[in-house]
Amino acid sequence: MKKLLLLIALGVCACNREPQESKAVPTQVAPMEVVQTPVAQSKAPLVVPLPKDQAELDRMILAGYTPHGNHLHPPGVKSCPLAQGNEAVM
Repeated sequence: MKKLLLLIALGVCACNREPQESKAVPTQVAPMEVVQTPVAQSKAPLVVPLPKDQAELDRMILAGYTPHGNHLHPPGVKSCPLAQGNEAVM
């Protein structure tokens, strides 16, 4: 019983003390430099051929593709690389 009381007393005293600073652990660590390397990103093609299936063509138009002549343009394309001059995609 005396050992148990001694152990509890030591535990209470240990909890009331401030934590000691350790010399082995550095206080400040220099941040690592993040090096960004250029990664080749594949871009979506600006021109997509017309599908032979009419249902597939309808699905692509509903998905946002724009028909232009004998090809389609993905959503967000404003000009056609195959167009003569300054023709816009509508």
